[in-house]
Amino acid sequence: MKVETKLAVILFALLTLPLYGALHLTHLGLHQELETALAVAFIVSVMALKPLGHLLGNVIFMNEIRAINRFCTQVKQGNYAPEWPLPPEGDDEHELMRLKRNLFWMAHAISSREERLRSALDVTSQSMQEFERLSLVDGLTGVGNRRAFEAGLREAVARCGQEGTACRLMLIDCDGFKQVNDRLGHAAGDRLLVNLGEILRSSTRAGADLPFRFGGDEFGVVFGRAGRGAVLEAGERIRRRFAEQAVAGATLSIGVAECAGGDDPEKAAARLKEQADAAVYAAKRRGKNQVVVAWDPDRPAASSGGPRRAVAGGTGG
Repeated sequence: MKVETKLAVILFALLTLPLYGALHLTHLGLHQELETALAVAFIVSVMALKPLGHLLGNVIFMNEIRAINRFCTQVKQGNYAPEWPLPPEGDDEHELMRLKRNLFWMAHAISSREERLRSALDVTSQSMQEFERLSLVDGLTGVGNRRAFEAGLREAVARCGQEGTACRLMLIDCDGFKQVNDRLGHAAGDRLLVNLGEILRSSTRAGADLPFRFGGDEFGVVFGRAGRGAVLEAGERIRRRFAEQAVAGATLSIGVAECAGGDDPEKAAARLKEQADAAVYAAKRRGKNQVVVAWDPDRPAASSGGPRRAVAGGTGG
């Protein structure tokens, strides 16, 4: 039974039963009994004042308390802007109204702080992502740095091992770079490196291949799901474009190797680097400005001075 119903029943009983009894006793002419009944009714009424007052207080304040509870439940569920109209603030407000006003402003403060915190977390997340990106980029040329190369090569070798395909790596060394620095200055050397980085980006597939600067004048590309023909075409394209734009006779010695992954990606990646590096030195020994492949020592390779023979430093896996 609801509180309002209980209060109505009690009030009805307290008002009607003593009155009915008094009228009945008066009708019977029992005046002495009437006085006794009235005294008993008065005592009962006094005894009922406390529970009656409690019930009356519940009726008066229960709606406000329910509204406060609903408001708190909405705030707990993350709704910091529930509908709760409040009158203009007065000097003699009831404590319940002050409580409602304080709860409203507390929810508003929580909402504001949560929004600021969310915004700060978004900025922090974006900054971390940018720092992570910058930590993988060579500051001068804009291609991947050595850290990006190591991570990208391990990932590519592991993926090729799982797929049963070959992973291909190209290493590039800039011949004559020291002479450029010595004759034209370090600014010219930096421009040459920046130019090579742009050639690598424009000659490979964005998002699929990873051009990188290993350090100094050493560059390379980790190829993702590219066949031998596509890799060799990319190598010749890089060599030719650099030869057309380079200064002071600088050229490129390019070595290409491949491996099929294997059970140990770390060992496969190390073997792939060794073979590509050996192919680079083979290109230098054969006159520079050419592409040498590690898997086919008899393949002719184009160069600035005419056809040369590609010499391998090892065989691919």
